[in-house]
Amino acid sequence: MVTINLLPVKAELRKKALLEHLIILAAALILLAIILAGVQTSVVNTRNDLNEEIAITKVEIQKLSKEAKEIEEFKKRKQELERKLGIIANLNTQKTGPVEVLDQLSLIIPEKAWIRSLNNSSNALVLEGFAVDNPTIALLMKRLQASQYFTDVELVLSQQDGSNHKFTIKCKIKLPA
Repeated sequence: MVTINLLPVKAELRKKALLEHLIILAAALILLAIILAGVQTSVVNTRNDLNEEIAITKVEIQKLSKEAKEIEEFKKRKQELERKLGIIANLNTQKTGPVEVLDQLSLIIPEKAWIRSLNNSSNALVLEGFAVDNPTIALLMKRLQASQYFTDVELVLSQQDGSNHKFTIKCKIKLPA
C-alpha cells in the first residue's frame, strides 16, 4: 500500500534550512562587523600616528627655520666684517704706501737731479724737475724702472733750461702687496 505522509516535513525542512541560513548570515555579519571594526581601529591608529608625526615635523621645521635665519644673519655679519676688514687693510696699505713710495723716491733721485713738483692722481705719478745733464735724467729713469714701486716709466719732456735740463717723467705707482 501506498503511504502518504501528511506531516508538513518539507515546511519544517524549509524552516530548518532558513534558520541555518539566518544563523550563517548572522555569523557572517558579526564576523564582517568585527573585521570592519578592526580595520577602522587600525586606520584610526595610523591616522593618529601620522598626525603626531606631522606635529613633530612641524616643530622641527620651526626650530630649523629659526636656525636657518640665525645662520643667514651670521653670514651677513661675516660678509659685513670681511668688507670692513678689507677696507681697513686697504686704508693701512694707503696709509703706509705713500710713505714707502716717497722714501723709495728719495733714495732713487740722483745727486745731480732735483724734483720741483710731484703730482699724484690715483696710480699715476708725474715728476717735474731739473737735472745737470741728460745722463742724470736717464739714470733717474733706470732707477725708477728698477724699483718695485714704479712701472711704465716714460719721459714726457726733456729740454735745456739755462745751464740745467728741465724734465717731466710719468710713471705708475705699484704698491707691493
